[in-house]
This record gives sequence, C-alpha cells and structure tokens, in this order.
Amino acid sequence: LAQAAVGSWTGRPDRCPRRAMSEAVADGNRHQGHIFLIYGLVTLYAFCYQLQSPLEPFLVERLVGKGSEASLAYGRVQSFFSLVQVLGSLIFGYLLDHVGARIGFMVNFLACALVYLILAHSTTIEMLYLSKVPGIGMAGFLCAQTAVSQLTEAGSERVTALGRLTTAYTIGGVAGPFCGGLLGAGGDYFRSARIAAVGSLLAAGLSLLLPATPDVESEENKVADKKAAQASWRSRAASLGPTVGMLILVKLVTSTANSMASSSQSLIIKNEFHFTEADSGFFMSAQFAFGGFACGFLLGPLTQFLGGQAKLVVRNCIAVMAIGYMLQAALSSRTMDVLPVEGLTRLYSFVAIAMFLSLFQYSLGTSITAETTQLVSADARGTLIGIEHSVFSGARIFTPTLGVSILTSSGPGVLYGTCGTIFLAALAFW
Repeated sequence: LAQAAVGSWTGRPDRCPRRAMSEAVADGNRHQGHIFLIYGLVTLYAFCYQLQSPLEPFLVERLVGKGSEASLAYGRVQSFFSLVQVLGSLIFGYLLDHVGARIGFMVNFLACALVYLILAHSTTIEMLYLSKVPGIGMAGFLCAQTAVSQLTEAGSERVTALGRLTTAYTIGGVAGPFCGGLLGAGGDYFRSARIAAVGSLLAAGLSLLLPATPDVESEENKVADKKAAQASWRSRAASLGPTVGMLILVKLVTSTANSMASSSQSLIIKNEFHFTEADSGFFMSAQFAFGGFACGFLLGPLTQFLGGQAKLVVRNCIAVMAIGYMLQAALSSRTMDVLPVEGLTRLYSFVAIAMFLSLFQYSLGTSITAETTQLVSADARGTLIGIEHSVFSGARIFTPTLGVSILTSSGPGVLYGTCGTIFLAALAFW
C-alpha cells in the first residue's frame, strides 16, 4: 500500500494493492516451502551421519584389536574429527556469506558422501582417519541455521524455526542409530556407510530446489553493505567481536560444562545405576527425542515464560541450568548426603533432572543463536554461525577427557558440582 501511494506521489505507475498483497502471500508461502525443505535436508543429514556412528567403535576395535587400545584409538579418532570440524566451521561460515545456502548445502552433502565412501573402504585405522578429512566440509546444521536466519524475521518466528531445526535433526538422529545397528548386526560395518553416501548424494540433488540467495531478507537489513561483503574472514570476525563477543564467550563457557556432563553420562548410568546396553541406548534415545520434541513444541511457550526477549531467555536458562546441575551434584554426592535418596527414587530423580537440563540446554543454545543473528547483518551471519559451531566443536576436543577424569577421580557429585559452578560463573559474568 505504501509503495502504491509513493508511486502516485512520484508520478510512477503504482501497483494494485490487491496484487501487491497477493504477491506478498505467495512469497510467504514459497519461503515456508523452502524452510520445510531445509527441515527435510537436516533430517536426512542427521540420519546419514547417525546411520554409521554407532558402528564406528566396533570398526575401530576390528582395526586395532580389543582392549584399552581400542577405546583410546576411538577417542583419538573422535578428537581428530572435532579438530577438523573446528577448522571447517570457520571456513564454511565465511563461504556461506559469499555463495549462499544452496551451494553451501550441495558442498556439504558432497563432502558427506566422500566421507562415507572412504569410510566404506576403511580397512586400516589410517584409512579411517583419512575418511574424516573431507569432514571439513560437513556443515549441514550450520547451513540450515544460516538459511533459516535469512528466511525468517527476528524474534519469535526465528526462535521457533531454529527450534524446529533441532527437532528435524532429532528425527534423523533417533532413526539413524536404530537402522545402523540393524544393518551392522551381522558384522558388516560398511553397509550403512554406503547407504549414507547414497542418501547424501540424494540430498545434494534436493538442495538445488533451494533459492540461490534469499530474496526475503527481513526489513532489518534490506540493503547489504558492499564493502562488508568483500571483507576478509579476519576483518569480519573482528567486526563481530564488539557486537556478539560476550554471547559467543557465554556459549563457549556453557558448552564446556555441558560437554563435560554429556560425555560422562554414559559411564554414570552404567556404573552408578547399572544400566545394560539396551537400557543405556533407550535412555539416550529418549533424552535425544525429548530434546527435539521440546524444541519443536515447547520452545516457543518456554521462551515467553522465560522473558520473551532472547537476552532474558539466555540469562534465565543459565540460572536454571546452574540450579539443575547443583541439584544433580547434591543427588550424586558420595561424601555428603545432601539429598539422601536411594534405589528407584534416586534413579528417577537423576533421569528427571537430566531431562530437565536437556530442555533448557536446547533453549539456551537456540536463544543465543537467535540473538546473535539478530545483532549482525545478513551478509555476516554465515561467518557468525560458523564461529559458533567452531566454538562448540572446540569445546568437545578436550572437555570429554576432562569430564571423565573428574568423574573417575572424584565421582559424579564433584563432576556435576563443577558444571554448576561454571554456569554460576557465567551467570555472574552476564
């Protein structure tokens, strides 16, 4: 309507208001279609990745032999992949700012296919390491977050869309390990990798349906800064520091604590609660599924409950998670009977707090991304989200070893107390 009025004032032919409204509705429907396609691509990305992930420890054991050496070798392979992801996220985010999400998704899925093809022929531990190198281009979730941040308006719409991305990943993340376990049950650890390669090539083809560049950049940044678009990665990263540096630092600190807890959880439920393999798998799948369900259906209401604005949600999530970790520490303490519960009561309390923490952990990460993407221009969001993913991957290089060391030397109470203290420090810094 405003454009029609301006046209009449300036003498330029105006558009029919009804036609303008129809075009706006059509644009909105088309962008919704693109967002749902992105959800589907993320689901396929997670399914292919998780399809072979539960078989990798068995493959490592076959390649290096049984015993402690197999565990150490598997840990080194995971650490190497995390290092590759740190470098890849930084590069890929910058790439997205220049080539857009469509090409970014295609590069990602072609890199995934190459990883799985090499993995399907890994008859030595050296080949297994080599299969991780193309992982420098595996950034499907990064592509999705960048694309969604460009196709949605800042605020509740973006928070909801980012939350549903996690739900989409969860669907693939739950189905993938289940199918991969069935495929590898007979001792063929390469069949799932071959299927994952085919699935990745299919996803690369589907990526062609995405727009080359989002033509719905929200009103917050309609005109891109040409000088910024030509800036180097270093200058882009430096320019982001004053705007979102504190939020990224908070994400690094909280990711450190969450990584310490999550990497030790399987040992805790095995040794403290005597879970069998089936019990552990069911618990982890349930936790994964609950987090995805929460992001898809509870994140919007929870965001409003925690203050509505992303900054308030981040602060309140940090406070709630600090309390949750301290409760878990009191429940698990070996030296102080702060919460003297035993048997099934202790088990149910542990599970309830773990689910509670997973809910707010997803809310915290999503809210930080929603806030940071709102504070920077559209042409820098790929670099920004790449840095966020790099921070997350970097936290997972050393913290699993640190978490397990604290657990084995001092027990779960000290481990969770340490995580709670880290969150309290982040809250004080905030």
